[in-house]
Amino acid sequence: MFSQGADDEAQKALLQKFKDTQHFLNYKDPKLPPEKMLDVDEKQLIAAKEAELMKPIRVRFLQDGPDRTIDNKAKFPKVIEVAGVSAQESILQLRQKIARTESMPIEDINIFAAETVLDDRVQLSECYADWMGFGLEDWPPKLIVKPRLKGFEIHVNVPAMRDMSEWDKGRLQNYQSTHLVFDVLPTTRVKELKFLLASRIPIPASRHKLTAHVRKHLAEYGEFVELDEESKTLGDYGLDKYCVCIHFAKSEFDENGDYIFDDAYWDDSGYHQQPPGAWIPEDSISDRRRPDANPIDPNQPLSIVSDRRAAER
Repeated sequence: MFSQGADDEAQKALLQKFKDTQHFLNYKDPKLPPEKMLDVDEKQLIAAKEAELMKPIRVRFLQDGPDRTIDNKAKFPKVIEVAGVSAQESILQLRQKIARTESMPIEDINIFAAETVLDDRVQLSECYADWMGFGLEDWPPKLIVKPRLKGFEIHVNVPAMRDMSEWDKGRLQNYQSTHLVFDVLPTTRVKELKFLLASRIPIPASRHKLTAHVRKHLAEYGEFVELDEESKTLGDYGLDKYCVCIHFAKSEFDENGDYIFDDAYWDDSGYHQQPPGAWIPEDSISDRRRPDANPIDPNQPLSIVSDRRAAER
């Protein structure tokens, strides 16, 4: 994964988060008499009593629909704060409290932290890990609610590719694989799944090539099945029972077996620009000789720091 812009934003967020001292550790003088060693600071007692309950927990509700992916493109139409919660409470107790407050069925309140599934038995005190990526690096934790499933979740892995890269003013901002999650039914057709994918990625459904990892026995690795018949349902392939995930690839050829030129190229007649409607970012073309190249060279550093006094030494 390479994401210069994302790394910069993460670094700024960490600097802002830890700009103040987070913890204070005071050591007592080892020469104190035993009775003094047991004395407790009155300020610590007051802080412990006031901090018996956690600060309000921010909970976001994922938009209801077939797209259940949690990322920076996800939509959260509703955000609430849950107050009066103890760190010793479980996820189940938090779900029950939200259900009462929002007058919702508890089945529609399924709590996640980023892509980390939180079981009902997990305590809120366990929802912290000083390790970014799990969605548990904040305290109080920032939680997400997903509605109940109408069918089953299917996971689609899209590899990192130029088609999905993000550029800004000639510089790469994001180049990474994508993990998408959809709520589908056994009667959902392969063609309908491709249209769901096309709503999240710029590649049109006609260019999608899907391969399912099917595992029927735990003692076996399973097999890979190409979903090449769009009229078939996911149930016909047994994906509702045995699917581990689906791997995505872009088809490079049309139905006649001819290569599809969806990018700029050179030939004997010269340079050919990208065809109309091309979704591949133009800045991602590495050839700097082309006439439509961005004046900003992405290989050059953003800034150069030099010591002007070096010549005087």
